[in-house]
Parts: sequence; C-alpha cells; structure tokens
Amino acid sequence: MELKSVPVKSNDVRVPKPEVGSAYLVERYSADSVKAVILHPDDFAELQSRARILEEAARPAGFELTDLGAEAHQIAESREGELIEDEAAVRSLLGL
Repeated sequence: MELKSVPVKSNDVRVPKPEVGSAYLVERYSADSVKAVILHPDDFAELQSRARILEEAARPAGFELTDLGAEAHQIAESREGELIEDEAAVRSLLGL
C-alpha cells in the first residue's frame, strides 16, 4: 500500500505539536472511533520507508522454472506421501 501525502495548511486545522515516537489518535466520540492519526514528520518518513521496503519484499522475485524444474515440481506434487531421496530414482523419474 502506497502512503499518499495530502498537504493541509496549518491555518485550516488545529493539531498538537507531535513528538518523535508518538502517534496522536484523533478520536470521534470514543476510543473505538479513530478519525485521524497525527505523526511527527520523522516518524511519517520512517513509516513511508518501511512501507516501501515491505512492498518491494512482497513482489515476486521475477524468475521462471525451467522445463526440467517444472517437470520435477509436477512429479513431486503428484507423488503425495512418497519421499524419493535416491539420486538414481530421481534421475529415472526425470528421464535423465
């Protein structure tokens, strides 16, 4: 999720001066209804940075199985419960 920054002029709102490491929850009626969160600019920059890192880590690595790899995967999936550790048996299954 990309964090979008929406500038608001300070004359248009009244907010406390945030401290580093604190998040100010603006409640509406009760603590169960949070309307907004106020962060220090340094904390917001850290949050954006971590969101970017997490987004990059969640992307697929951009690799494809070779034909042999796909075949090995298919064989492994089709032989449920059967563990084959013998190299000769594996080579025989793969036609090598």
